[in-house]
Amino acid sequence: MFLTEMKKHAVPSFKHSLPNKLDLITAAFDDALLRRLNTLSAPSISLCWLSKAVEFLTVAHAEARRLISSLEVTVLDDALACYLDDSVKLLDICNSVSAEIERLRQRRIVLALAVHLLGDGKVRRAREALTEGEARRASGFGKANNAEVLVKDLALALRSAPPRGKISKVARVVRRTVYAVGLVTVFFAGALVSAMEGTPETVTVRAPAEFSWAESLNELATAVSGELKRRFGKEERTKGLLLEEVDDVATRVGEACEIAEEDTERKERLNDVVKEVERAMGSFSDGLEGLSKGMNVMFHGVLSNRNFMLDHVRVKA
Repeated sequence: MFLTEMKKHAVPSFKHSLPNKLDLITAAFDDALLRRLNTLSAPSISLCWLSKAVEFLTVAHAEARRLISSLEVTVLDDALACYLDDSVKLLDICNSVSAEIERLRQRRIVLALAVHLLGDGKVRRAREALTEGEARRASGFGKANNAEVLVKDLALALRSAPPRGKISKVARVVRRTVYAVGLVTVFFAGALVSAMEGTPETVTVRAPAEFSWAESLNELATAVSGELKRRFGKEERTKGLLLEEVDDVATRVGEACEIAEEDTERKERLNDVVKEVERAMGSFSDGLEGLSKGMNVMFHGVLSNRNFMLDHVRVKA
């Protein structure tokens, strides 16, 4: 469990007078984030929504790379060094989440077996498979949640005091961009880890008003926090709820088993119920593979960004 709040007084200010070119570059970056954020309204604790969140985070890092590549950055300053350090943590989070996705794949196989057995009328064996699936229900992150620790580290890095002394206008834009990417990374990575783990707590971030997308991010953060508490709160946790698509399949399989064990008249409904389970299984599979693909794209995108930024500075140095 973790709960970290980015206090308002800890948020650095990037207000300054920019030359027109830098102003346009910064505005384009902010507009790209705002457009994407507006597609993430009405969050849900589902594989589908998490896939969209991961896609947003991938785009945010790509936009940061686009912005920095357009600037005459000649040295590896503190902001870029911070990005490079934080990107390693994000890559480790990607690996942790991907491992959790693989665990869910294994559970999907067991549930699919239960559905197949039901279709063949082997109710007892289907029940056994369902019981085995329940044994795989707990999060694979474990008690010492490395992903959770990494998200907390990313949040703490955002609160680090900026270096003293005058900096160039270009360096200020770089610092602003790295801070912006850090904010959205902490929020979305935290939400992803909390949803996959099934915990109601996550990192709370508040974007300063000088970002045009601040209101959208802050509203989304509030909505996601509410969804996590609604689904994984104290009372709900006793039900062992997880992601929507996963629980939907498990619930439907259990209901199908009950119907199969009832009288002959109710058994006539079994084929229809099995078809409903198969449709739910399809949503589970599509959502799981979509998230897996998204994590893979983000991992390679962030890794590419690291290599690009290092080479970019070396070439210009």
